[in-house]
Amino acid sequence: MQRITLAKSAGFCFGVNRAVNLLEELVKKNRNVCTLGPIIHNPQVIKHFEDKGVRIIDSPNECKDGDLIVVRTHGIPKDMMEEVKSISPNYCNATCPFVTKIHKIVSENSTSENVTLIAGDKSHPEVIGIRSYCNGKSFVFNSEKELDEIIENHPDLSKNGLILVSQTTFSTKIFEKCV
Repeated sequence: MQRITLAKSAGFCFGVNRAVNLLEELVKKNRNVCTLGPIIHNPQVIKHFEDKGVRIIDSPNECKDGDLIVVRTHGIPKDMMEEVKSISPNYCNATCPFVTKIHKIVSENSTSENVTLIAGDKSHPEVIGIRSYCNGKSFVFNSEKELDEIIENHPDLSKNGLILVSQTTFSTKIFEKCV
């Protein structure tokens, strides 16, 4: 029989581990828990929490009286976060601290004058959230080719400064080729 060795680094990343553990604790204490989007991208974990009564909602307006809203680990757009705060003052933010740090960097440093470049998948919830914190123009690229096209179509892109951030799970290999 072949032996399988499990790497010490196998398993969830810090942010996902934190969110899953947080949700486990909240489910023990609260009957009505819903997550704003899937807590993580893992069907088995989602099923585990659904079996415990956790509902997934797409909008804060879908929560019922007494529900505790938990924000998914990938974060949510800025306007949706404001909506959550007004609807459910006792919400729980399970956004990965690394994602929250990117929101802060973009929010504090982007202006109507400079441009934010985001390395990642433009349809990923994390990138959608990051973009919502930009105070000016932003572009998302997923490859060297896409970045080249952005630069070609916007020759004065760096005129007033650039901010470069990345989706937390974006390929470091591709990122390093691009910068």
